[in-house]
Amino acid sequence: MDFREPEALVPAAVETLPINFAILDSDGTILYTNRAWREFGRANDIDLRPDTIGTNYLEITKQAETETAQTAATGLSEILAGERELFEFEYPCHSPDKQRWFLMRAAQFTDGDRRYVAVAHFDITDRYEYQRQLEESNERLRQFAHAASHDLQEPLRMVTNYLQLLERRYSDELDEDAEEFIEFAVDGAERMEAMIEGLLVYSRVETQGKSFDSVDLEAVLDDVLTDLGVRIDETDAEITAEPLPTVNGDASQLRQLFQNLLENALQYSGEQTPRVSISATRDEDEWIISVSDEGIGIDQEHADRVFDVFQRLHTHEEYDGTGIGLALCERIVERHGGEIWVAPDPGGGSTFSFTLPRTDT
Repeated sequence: MDFREPEALVPAAVETLPINFAILDSDGTILYTNRAWREFGRANDIDLRPDTIGTNYLEITKQAETETAQTAATGLSEILAGERELFEFEYPCHSPDKQRWFLMRAAQFTDGDRRYVAVAHFDITDRYEYQRQLEESNERLRQFAHAASHDLQEPLRMVTNYLQLLERRYSDELDEDAEEFIEFAVDGAERMEAMIEGLLVYSRVETQGKSFDSVDLEAVLDDVLTDLGVRIDETDAEITAEPLPTVNGDASQLRQLFQNLLENALQYSGEQTPRVSISATRDEDEWIISVSDEGIGIDQEHADRVFDVFQRLHTHEEYDGTGIGLALCERIVERHGGEIWVAPDPGGGSTFSFTLPRTDT
């Protein structure tokens, strides 16, 4: 068989790429263009087509009067002057068939004592379309959150108030069944109100989150333990914590994260006294924070499902809750650039761990 050196295959491979690609010399003159680059120029009927070898790509870009072209020209000039090694820029481009978006990427490289610049234009239209759809979806979610805070909560409060008023005024005329029915109705309305409130908080993690700042997680934990003081005393819980780091984040949301995880550990302790330990481990460019308990635990098959909205592994008769707490934890951690997971302990109990970027790297 005739085996060719890999280097000899590069030109043919570049020709097949669906990326507009060119190589410039140190003055900005085009030395090479691939087929996608040439075809794009022809398809878009560009007056001064920058796809001809020997054409100065920088000069053509400077001649265009649009803000997009000027931004690209400035970045390319800096690359050619050796002031930066990489330039990236996203821009809109009108094609004959539709509005498209591209990512321009220019990077310098050397061959011996000569310097060159590789220029590529990636079609990222699909990504922009997905982003637009996501923004529309988020807007609908915000609209729902507004409706939930006003149009849903008020009727629920009215139902609860009138049921309680009915019970107070006609308590002497109600039998045990009627009192029980009213109690069930009130309980259901209150649970629904709590679920709506939880969903509101969940939907606002991104839109109403505060800007990131330096956050001492030990101070955050101290505040949470103070807030949970009565619950801790009532359950005689034992909570131990290793030294925790300072990170960059939203203090309010990180406090909510710790509170939800600790409340979860206290609630699902089972028949025994709650024992919870909190630790922090450095792992390259991130911290791994873990909250471990010795409670009833979680089956491995449910380890991922517990972070879904409204997913409950127990009935309301067994344990209270809205099914939103852990989903909220996941959303907060993701906003901070981390991940969260749970590791069931075969001997009983669970360890919830999440990562946060380190700020001292």
